[in-house]
Amino acid sequence: MSRNNFSLSVVIFAAALAVFFASAEEPHVNAGLLGVFSALIFLMLAYLGHHIWLQRLAWGVIIFALGFAWAHFMTLAQYRGTGTPLTLQGEQEIDGRVTWSEPRARGSVVDISLRDAGGRAFGLRLYGKQAMASTLRPGCFARLTAELSPLALPSVIGGYDPRFVAWFDGRRGRGFIREVQTIDCGQRLNLRHRLARLRLRLAAHYRALMSDETGPVAAALVTGVRGKISRPVRDAFRQSGLAHMLAISGLHMALFAGSIYALLRYGAALWPRLVLRYDVRKPSAVLALMAASGYLLLSGASFATQRAYIMLAIFFLAILLDRPAITMRNVLWAALLVLVIQPHAIIQVGFQMSFGAVMALVCAYELWQKRDRFYVRLADMTPRQRVWNYIARYSAALAFTSLIAGTATGLVAIVHFYRIGVFGLPANLMAMPIFGTLIMPMAPLSLLAASAGLDAPFLAIMQFGIWLIIEWAQWLTAFDGAVRVFGASPDWVLPLMATGFLGLILVSGRYRLIGLIPILIAIGFIGRGERPLLHFIGRELIIAQDNLGHLHVLRNRGRDYELQRIMEFHGHKQAPAMPCDNGCGLMGHDRRIIAYLTNPKRLTVACRNSDIVILPFQTVKYPCKALVIDKTVFTSNAPLQIDVDGRRLEMKKQANGRFWQR
Repeated sequence: MSRNNFSLSVVIFAAALAVFFASAEEPHVNAGLLGVFSALIFLMLAYLGHHIWLQRLAWGVIIFALGFAWAHFMTLAQYRGTGTPLTLQGEQEIDGRVTWSEPRARGSVVDISLRDAGGRAFGLRLYGKQAMASTLRPGCFARLTAELSPLALPSVIGGYDPRFVAWFDGRRGRGFIREVQTIDCGQRLNLRHRLARLRLRLAAHYRALMSDETGPVAAALVTGVRGKISRPVRDAFRQSGLAHMLAISGLHMALFAGSIYALLRYGAALWPRLVLRYDVRKPSAVLALMAASGYLLLSGASFATQRAYIMLAIFFLAILLDRPAITMRNVLWAALLVLVIQPHAIIQVGFQMSFGAVMALVCAYELWQKRDRFYVRLADMTPRQRVWNYIARYSAALAFTSLIAGTATGLVAIVHFYRIGVFGLPANLMAMPIFGTLIMPMAPLSLLAASAGLDAPFLAIMQFGIWLIIEWAQWLTAFDGAVRVFGASPDWVLPLMATGFLGLILVSGRYRLIGLIPILIAIGFIGRGERPLLHFIGRELIIAQDNLGHLHVLRNRGRDYELQRIMEFHGHKQAPAMPCDNGCGLMGHDRRIIAYLTNPKRLTVACRNSDIVILPFQTVKYPCKALVIDKTVFTSNAPLQIDVDGRRLEMKKQANGRFWQR
């Protein structure tokens, strides 16, 4: 299959997955199979009529239908293979086996596996005191009393839904541990529990031998255990555009395994006879791939790490097969394998950002390779000129790489997170050389030396590098305007941007520049999505948008996290609280009059003079010409929104049409 046909096939397959997971309702079980069958008939008719374009169209429809059917099959397999608890409300006594326990800066998080009435396993994420992380170790059976609740709902309807990832991870609820009744840690441990304990021991080892600031970051880079990172450090990384360093991804996997590969290659170069007689690249690639496999297990094998490992494994496999390692075809193969194994990854920001950055860099690398004449001129240079040219070349490559990867990931980040670090480029230009030379190469060396107790020098170098990055990030984020908040974008912006990006990357010749048109159009509409008039999270958080577009908090009882998410959705950094203890009112967006009442004494006047009446603690028992939001409308912890659709006010509740929303 030619590169263009293969690229188009992967894109069509990915588009089918995106359409499936973006659908508001669960498709019928036979929808995908019916599409495949219809496309096969279409293909047969096209071949009988010898229509080339109809044949290609039919193949595209078949690939789309196969992708849709595969996403449906994997979702149904997850639904039927994971148990569903009968009730997740209130204080209950539960029995299960601990699969993970992690201390955090405040408290701890414990994942526990239980079984439903049919014997199918499902998971719960529980929170408790910090001491519980050391008591409830992975592999232990425990009987607990916990206050349970369903999975967390999205703060904004149509925004990020935390239930999606949790559902595909097998988790069906959450809660708070009230009491630990019994613990049995004498049972035989399986591989998963042994790896979990090893990760926790290594994370504690890094934290113990390094400072309170740098130790948790080092533990996160090596083991993926991030809970102990302090809030100021986490915010500095996030606001400076360096948050990608804290989540193990393709960058970490490439630097970890790449360091092993480079050390083996350079070590072999010390014996010229060995290098001249044997191709040392292949055994080096095998050993580096084995190291990457160990790193995958050690880091917890999260979805993002699995994607990075698949991509790296394909690159090393290309070396073993004497094929070019860094090619767009290899990246597409990696993307296809990831989507076959994890179809739901297509709408996750991690997949979009990681593959977007890699595809952009590989495309730039292929274009640069065709025009690079550096090594042709190298023989004519003096030693001094070579040194300076190497330095200039490295600096230019670093700046170019940061610019390309930062642009590709930054646009996706704005659409998903509604904000971006203004100093992301200078932050990465300074941090990446440190990260690639002083930090990640020390990770495999410190692991190898830890068993003999000789890891102190490597940890000292690693700590110095982490300290430099933290200081740099905190200095940058101290400036005013270090973070720019854009707000939500229209739903079509990301698909349009992706279409232009794929055209720019995958199309050959000058026609690829056409892809800039949809990208520029999409950029022009970033942050211009519709803003709801009112937001409710149960009765605990009520936020209104006034006629100038500013947000006002009418009521907030311990919902600061959701308040922050809603402010970012609207593109604001603050939302002042109104004095509404005895009721209040304001002119909302689109000049709608909003009345907030704490008792029904003024209800008659409010119904006559307002467009919306909010009465969260009573029930209205007589007709009102205004839209009434009373006690009967609210559901505990559930989001509710009021949108303005022309002259009509529309009440939106959280959707429940998909398996992970129920």
